[in-house]
Amino acid sequence: MAAIVDLQPLHAFAAPMPMLHAPPVTPLFTDSARAPHERASVACFGRRLASLMGRGFREQALLGLPGYFIPMETLTCEDAAMLGITCARDLFGGVVPLAFVASKLVTHGLVEAGRGAPEGWQATLGEALGDAVLPGYSVFTRHDLRTAVRQLLPLGKVRCKLAHARGGNGQKVLASTVGLEAWLADVADAEIADGVVAETNLESALTFSIGCVEVGGDAIAYFGTQRTVETPRGDTVYGGSVLRVARGGLDQLRHVPLPLEAAAAIAKVQHYEAQIASAYPGFFASRRNYDVVHGCDAQGVERCGVLEQSWRFGGASPAEILALEVLAAEPSVPWLDAMTYETWDDEPVPGDAVVYFQGEVASLGRLTKYARVVGDGRDP
Repeated sequence: MAAIVDLQPLHAFAAPMPMLHAPPVTPLFTDSARAPHERASVACFGRRLASLMGRGFREQALLGLPGYFIPMETLTCEDAAMLGITCARDLFGGVVPLAFVASKLVTHGLVEAGRGAPEGWQATLGEALGDAVLPGYSVFTRHDLRTAVRQLLPLGKVRCKLAHARGGNGQKVLASTVGLEAWLADVADAEIADGVVAETNLESALTFSIGCVEVGGDAIAYFGTQRTVETPRGDTVYGGSVLRVARGGLDQLRHVPLPLEAAAAIAKVQHYEAQIASAYPGFFASRRNYDVVHGCDAQGVERCGVLEQSWRFGGASPAEILALEVLAAEPSVPWLDAMTYETWDDEPVPGDAVVYFQGEVASLGRLTKYARVVGDGRDP
């Protein structure tokens, strides 16, 4: 049986005045198959978010009742309208006009004469994104995937990603067309039809997490890095993030100490987001997170590009919410470092951590997930 432990935050904060008649914070579990540890993350930090906003908390959505929703998936405009969501202030997450806009697919254009794109696909977006993304294609047929991989292989290895996989799952790095055929033998036609991204794989790469969160009129932005871990089954998956968090939007990150690569990466995120919003009117989000990779291709060319977006409660969200708590409570803190950590090993948990899941996961083993605020920018 999994244990969910909700410890006190690193810094206590004064509870805001209750928002009279404000809808309660409500998790929205749109997928009944979602793993228990993911549900536990949302439930734990949904309660903390409710406390931060001075609202009540409802454990699950009830038909016809309003709420401030925390969806586990990006919502479509149609879904949002049914819930009474009309703007970014109504949810912790995002809304898109068409479901595929929330997937990896919008990051790239089609191969020449590409087929099978979903209705509403904006063919000019791929070109408009330019070098904000890596060289790559979104494809919907086996023929187009073979074409995409052949065109990309001169730059080095190619990473193929199923459009709806997450956390590092459903991916394969290929060095040849022979490797592609071996991988395709294990991929169903329906998965191909749902979409596959093929893009240049960078060597010795770093993956940055860049994002913004707006809650109750307050905004934070952050730049951070991710780590990966290996599951007991041998899969390499998301293992946590370390974020440097500032008050305000992405532009405010220029006022905090960041690595040299940060400015270019942040600029690519801003361009990426602007082009998505232009191509697909109706998009809005209060939680915007982008994975950005930086490294070199096989020719030694340095590249940096957005890999994908997350407009929903994600792996870094516990750190985001802890940061909001501290910054709301302590005006003297100009910026801070917050982190999430996930491990399958038997490791000690720091005493100041917020543990939001600890237990067995579907015969894989014991998983521990926690978040911490580990430092800030105040003068010593």
